[in-house]
Amino acid sequence: MKITRIPRIRDQHKKRVAAYCRVSTTLDEQEESYEAQLSYYTRLIQAHDDWDFAGVYSDEKSGVKASNRPGFQRLIKDALNGKVDYILVKSISRFSRNIVDCQKYANLLHGNGVDIHFDKENLDTAEPSCSMMFSFLSAIAQDESRSISENVRWGYRERFKRGEYNLGNNRILGYDCVDGKLVPNQDADAVRMIFQMYIEGKSIEEIRRLLTDYGIRTKKGQPLAHNNIMYILQNETYMGDKLLQKQPPKNFLTKKPDERAPYESNYLENDHEAIVDRKTWDTVQEIMRQKKAVTAAVGRIGGRPHFLYGKLFCGECGEPMTRRTLNGPKGIKHKVWTCRGRHEGRKGNGCKLRTIKEDLLLQTIEESIGCEVNAENAGQIQRVVITEEDIAVETT
Repeated sequence: MKITRIPRIRDQHKKRVAAYCRVSTTLDEQEESYEAQLSYYTRLIQAHDDWDFAGVYSDEKSGVKASNRPGFQRLIKDALNGKVDYILVKSISRFSRNIVDCQKYANLLHGNGVDIHFDKENLDTAEPSCSMMFSFLSAIAQDESRSISENVRWGYRERFKRGEYNLGNNRILGYDCVDGKLVPNQDADAVRMIFQMYIEGKSIEEIRRLLTDYGIRTKKGQPLAHNNIMYILQNETYMGDKLLQKQPPKNFLTKKPDERAPYESNYLENDHEAIVDRKTWDTVQEIMRQKKAVTAAVGRIGGRPHFLYGKLFCGECGEPMTRRTLNGPKGIKHKVWTCRGRHEGRKGNGCKLRTIKEDLLLQTIEESIGCEVNAENAGQIQRVVITEEDIAVETT
């Protein structure tokens, strides 16, 4: 039996070699290192007669996660598509400081016939003896990243204790950072307008539309979105204070707030010139607190809420009543109110209060207050308690 060896497509041409370079900061010395890596690997690859130059892939100002590096992802894609046969990297830490990412991509490439050479460690994934040493050095690179992250955290904590902070790219609408201090700018009037419209009873959506019509934009030139307006209304910066370290520090691998990490917040009162006074701020926070309490009582409300939401309560268990639509005889729909504790079934509290039709409920309330009840006069209704025997209406 004659066996004919058919070489892989990768082996039928000169080895296509690419290099990967990465620097993590924009400091001058890092910029010089980046340019030096580009020049070195370009000359190195072109100097080998049996290598074809497949390019130099690079990332600047990149994070730890491989998914945040477009140059790295482009390299992996090209390698898997057969455009690259061999990869040169300065060190394992330049490839990845995340041990999971490091091994994942190295194994993925090796399984597709693409190997990596790390200059500093003199490791080549094509060598059978590389596996254990590669895992060990990957763990060291990850621990180095953890150490850097902890040093950065410590620096932030010490600065916050001294009341020092960096606004970054001036991303707070209405303020500029001048010599380390927040100073109101030409957008301050827009911020005052947002607070005033909210106090007047306008919804976030109404405020958003008006701001868009007025041509008010974010720092990036985009129309303000719902989240932008909520951020402004809840940001203590606008009354002259500053809360430092609002969230837990980020995990050095996931880059997301680590809820298990201990941290200490520092509150600076009268830190800078306010855009809104404290009375306006307190009024807005109280309105938001009341709306949050209603939402917590009746659950998430889509569209415009019914005027009785937050006023009806079960007299058997104390849970709020929620509005539902039921199908009656011949498919005719009708509105009813039911105890939330009962409506949640097994997850509820076992309440047995019957469902009450909205028509009967409104009739009883109107008899109690002596007039037709609607959205305009519902404010006089403070609380309605429903039991199996009675509907008690409390008015202001």
